[in-house]
Amino acid sequence: TDAGDLLVRNRSDMVFGYRTSSLDEPVILEAVLRLDRDDPHELARRLQRHWIVRKSSQPMGHQCAGCIFKNPRGMKAGEMIEEVGLKGTRIGGAMVSDRHANFILAEPECTSADVLRLIDLIRSQVHDSFEVELELEIEIW
Repeated sequence: TDAGDLLVRNRSDMVFGYRTSSLDEPVILEAVLRLDRDDPHELARRLQRHWIVRKSSQPMGHQCAGCIFKNPRGMKAGEMIEEVGLKGTRIGGAMVSDRHANFILAEPECTSADVLRLIDLIRSQVHDSFEVELELEIEIW
């Protein structure tokens, strides 16, 4: 068959959400987006509000991979990590952020082993306190 015959023609069945999509494989080779017009000044105001909220709640200007753990159903990983007293905890060059406990910051001397040991410590202490297995948000390979 011609490669063009394999293209999905009915794209209305595709659904995207936070950490989910209706796609079986995580590869998109091409996309056509249909966007609604909006007032540029209103868009700028919304982005500025979003940036202010993000800046106040997440570590900015540090080396990090974003949130390390997924939020368990009905709970917040960052709050659980904070509750067990791990904010600011360091192993080598890796540190649990003082601003948001679900972020691990990497200092210049940080190694991958430091980060992995800190992840193990967090998982262990959260499990001991809450009997919850934290699932990684990041992919380690």
